Amino acid sequence: MPLVKRFLLICGLISLPVSVAVGEFSQVTTDSGIYEGLASQYADGVSVFQGISYAAPPVRDLRWKPPAPAIPFAGVRQADRAGPACWQARNSDDSLYARGNLNRSEDCLYLNVFSGADNLNANLPVMVWFHGGGNTAGHGGPLIFEGSNLASRGAVVVTANYRLGAFGFLAHPALTSESEQSSSGMYGILDQIEVLRWVQNNIADFGGDPSRVTIFGQSAGGTDVCLIMSSPLSEGLVHGVIGQSPGCIKTSNTLAEQGHERGENFARALGIVGTGDGALEAMRELPPQQIISAMSTAGSGGGPLIDGYVIPDRPYNQLQSGQQNRIPVLVGGLADEYFGLQQLSPEITEEQLDSYLQSAFGEAATEVKAAYNDIVKESPLDARKVITGDDGFILSSRMWARLVEARGDDAYVYFFTRKPPVFRLYVPEEKDLNNDGGQRTLGAYHSGELAYVFDNLDVVGLGWDDADRALSETIADYWVNFARTGNPNGPGLPHWPTYDASTDVVQILDVKVESTVHPRKAELDRMERLYLESR
Repeated sequence: MPLVKRFLLICGLISLPVSVAVGEFSQVTTDSGIYEGLASQYADGVSVFQGISYAAPPVRDLRWKPPAPAIPFAGVRQADRAGPACWQARNSDDSLYARGNLNRSEDCLYLNVFSGADNLNANLPVMVWFHGGGNTAGHGGPLIFEGSNLASRGAVVVTANYRLGAFGFLAHPALTSESEQSSSGMYGILDQIEVLRWVQNNIADFGGDPSRVTIFGQSAGGTDVCLIMSSPLSEGLVHGVIGQSPGCIKTSNTLAEQGHERGENFARALGIVGTGDGALEAMRELPPQQIISAMSTAGSGGGPLIDGYVIPDRPYNQLQSGQQNRIPVLVGGLADEYFGLQQLSPEITEEQLDSYLQSAFGEAATEVKAAYNDIVKESPLDARKVITGDDGFILSSRMWARLVEARGDDAYVYFFTRKPPVFRLYVPEEKDLNNDGGQRTLGAYHSGELAYVFDNLDVVGLGWDDADRALSETIADYWVNFARTGNPNGPGLPHWPTYDASTDVVQILDVKVESTVHPRKAELDRMERLYLESR
């Protein structure tokens, strides 16, 4: 029994664990106290606990410090609503994250548990979700991440908040100097690792198996789970990883010195100069709204970096040398990642495409263009979107799988090609695209798989059809099977082979689920060679 929980028992602040009662409200004991949950309204036999504190509020002296233990409380706390989101720029009311009034606070380190267990000894696999949003937006509480339908397959699902933007990723020489580990700028990732420690100490009381914990995330969350896999701090905390549209192999290469420079520039935008204790004191006294305002003018203030403590080296180097956690990986992306991710002009000329490629790829621009020549001929705009999406997400996911496979561990790669109805997670929706049965005009766009993964099509709404629902059932089954055994295969599912770089066979997720050579093998082979030559 964890020391804190034993102390609480001695002091009489908590009682002995109460088993999860499926189908009715239930009480569960955690390290910090007793939480009372509710029966899920979306899936029979699932208990839901929302707004569980996994760390102390990171406010005042705890701002820009690693997460501290959650504060114990007496009595029974109702776990019937998600905690506030971490501070971020408020999204439009037309944005999914802001619907229902997005409550933001620095006191935001909360998680939610969805348990399909019917007793304490169920030992169900655990799935821990980290949301996307560029590490500057999002939270663990939206309906699209409601975990009941995944949990009903025999799992315990955890969704969590973590610090964002400058609150979660500000590196600064003064912060590094005060750190016992000589590290700063990775507070958001440390929050995520703290969630995993909380899971180890508490999830058995929700019917979960702490020896079978799979982390999964999308976009920035997909990059974060890759970083966690690469971190020595996560050893023994993670047993499988699912990366959805990750960018870590290519994008997570900021060094500590660069982070310090970025952080000092951000501090100057706040009117704070210097690297001493006085600068830190002044920064910690600032109201969060002022920090958010600076993020809109001086950038986010940071992002994941190679700090030497949380992440010792670039993820590519960590994986290539076998320094990562030796665990199975399921990874992939969508055919049209960049479609809808950022608004572009309705059309661009080939000359404008050439200018973009030159700025993005330098001397390799001509060869990159040649790799996608067929798409260039059809539409320079589509070519830019596909190239940007492949470079940012698809190439990273395939390289991640190849590095894992080269070390002798199992990897499974997917390529999602189904075109969902149009909706957007992180930017305001256009009204004409927000109708039931909305046009499937953005292809298989970035974030378009999320409702399928959580089997939440009808929870989210929009114009899903029977083919969408069948695909969602298959994907959710694959994901839970992987959490259960490290292998997505199971009865009644199309066979998914382990990844082999020599054949490059991936699982196509569409109306027809099948295994085939990666549809963009030739393009990705060329892009990977160019990347490796440039390192």
